[in-house]
Amino acid sequence: MARPTKEPPIASSLVPAIVRYAAARGVDVEALALRFALPSRAGAADVVTVAWGVANELLAAVAQATGDEAASVHLVEQLVSRRHKLIELAVRASATVGDGARLLARWAPLLHDGLEGALDEGADEARWVIRTPRRPRGAGRFVHEIALVHALRELRAGGDALVPTRVWFAHPRPASLDGLRAFFGAEDLAFGHEDSGFALRAADLSRALRGADARTVETIAPLVDSELDASGSSDTLAARVAARIASSLPEAVEVSTVADALHMSARTLQRHLEDEGTRFSEVLDRARLDAARALLADPRNSLIDVAFRLGFADLATFSRAFKRWTGKPPGQWRRS
Repeated sequence: MARPTKEPPIASSLVPAIVRYAAARGVDVEALALRFALPSRAGAADVVTVAWGVANELLAAVAQATGDEAASVHLVEQLVSRRHKLIELAVRASATVGDGARLLARWAPLLHDGLEGALDEGADEARWVIRTPRRPRGAGRFVHEIALVHALRELRAGGDALVPTRVWFAHPRPASLDGLRAFFGAEDLAFGHEDSGFALRAADLSRALRGADARTVETIAPLVDSELDASGSSDTLAARVAARIASSLPEAVEVSTVADALHMSARTLQRHLEDEGTRFSEVLDRARLDAARALLADPRNSLIDVAFRLGFADLATFSRAFKRWTGKPPGQWRRS
């Protein structure tokens, strides 16, 4: 059976897809359900509630049983729920690749609770990124791969073949890269990063999609947004704290001032953040890092301007913090 955990369960649309994929490959799904404490008829559901790591461990077990090293690539075909049909229709009806990519980033939590998507746009490169702010170690190899495969597959379906200039993952390098290379078409695959994502040429964002239909997007997007709101994925205390921090920069941000703004004591705020698996200092670092990435992506912002806009007293302090967050000083990160 699945290992007991004190962490709160999360909603995942990946688990039903994994069960369907396992059944299609002849794996004993009843044994899987017993081993991972899955709900009955999980494969027939759109979403199931499981412990955080179950989706990744479940697909790892199925990949081992089937010998399919590209399980994350093949699994995406089993994302056939009503929710994903709506996402598919809206993305493919978007006017451009950039519009579709933004929708996919916004709706990433509907794939697996705890994921956050972003489209970081620079002058020459656009990066579609998956992060897990409340989980410093990420969501696990297979969840990272599925999230990127799903996004790129939907963007490709609406237009000409898109080939990323590079792809990177938060998890360690797997034994075989054949399946990933075949799908992404990029030779530059990197592992062990702080997040997972793929990069496109900035010009790719303006490429028109064949099925562009503004009325379809206007009709469907509010339906998907309502599911996102109902899921509560973006309504965590950590998200509210991060939003408060972002709106306060470049002023100094203390836990007491944020707690006052949220009408609770600093001690209560810290305790609730710990219940969500994080701490105030981690949320502060993540909010500053997200703001730093966005500012550094614009070459018109000097490094000292970025430092001051994030609330740092000088460039040296900002550089040390940024290197601690990413492993690179800000100038090197911008050049790369």
